Amino acid sequence: MGFFSTLGEIFTILKHVFSQVFERPFTVLYPYEDREHPERTRGRHIHIREKCTACAQCVRACPVVAIRIDKSDRKYEKDAALYFDYTRCIFCGLCVQACRFNALFHTKVVDLSEPERERLHYDPERIETLDRDPLEWRGSRFR
Repeated sequence: MGFFSTLGEIFTILKHVFSQVFERPFTVLYPYEDREHPERTRGRHIHIREKCTACAQCVRACPVVAIRIDKSDRKYEKDAALYFDYTRCIFCGLCVQACRFNALFHTKVVDLSEPERERLHYDPERIETLDRDPLEWRGSRFR
């Protein structure tokens, strides 16, 4: 452990520092840039009422009781209105797996922040559509 070994360690550290200086940073300027999410990202849900048969398997599969079903609110012959409570949802995907009729899906929209807690309770109209682009937030378009 002499002078030259210490000098070699310093040059190794400096080499690493200079290689990192000229690379793009890992941080993302959210909300101005959107991060690419993996294919199997479990974001907010989409419910397709045309395919729904009101079997309530999604309600039974939900471990935190975040889904409520209203069979009296019918738009089609055999469907039901789903109400999602995203203050309780843990995005486990069990409700999507339980749906045998492909009426419930996850999307890649993961930014669900809202100014009021009540806006995280999704009614059937909000759960049927994405209601906004992932880069459109509170009326402002980014990018």
